[in-house]
Amino acid sequence: MYSQRLCLEPLKPDHAELLFDGLQSARIYDFIEDVPPESVESLRDRYMMLARRQSRDGTEIWLNWAVWSFVDKCYVGYVQATITVDNSAILGYVFFPNLWGKGYAREAVKCMINYLVETYQNMDFRADVNLQNYRSIALLHNLGFVQSKQDEFNHEVQYRKR
Repeated sequence: MYSQRLCLEPLKPDHAELLFDGLQSARIYDFIEDVPPESVESLRDRYMMLARRQSRDGTEIWLNWAVWSFVDKCYVGYVQATITVDNSAILGYVFFPNLWGKGYAREAVKCMINYLVETYQNMDFRADVNLQNYRSIALLHNLGFVQSKQDEFNHEVQYRKR
């Protein structure tokens, strides 16, 4: 998939080596429950599982894309959508901190949403965000998401878009 400045490539095990260094920044993990990958090999194993594009029980479709910038001539992060049996898409995205503020996240997530709307129709979009992740909250507002519920115990807020 293409947007004005980006190419969204279906995530493959070969992307592990290309994304590994960018995923080492501790700032990425301030607001998500994940840790930097331990090795290229462990990341490749994870990407091999995701490349199956569905859960073992077949109840979820996993769509993941590595994001390449034509402007900066490098990978800038990734976007993902988990399609559930009720035709909802749970969205996620990670962008490398040294490229924050360039609008890549907005452009890539918008491109992904457009693809999902064309492919799956009548989709309900959801994103769960840490209450203190102001950048992500602003991104979702910019894309037309509205807050649907807040879980202060988990420090998360859920945003939805139809």
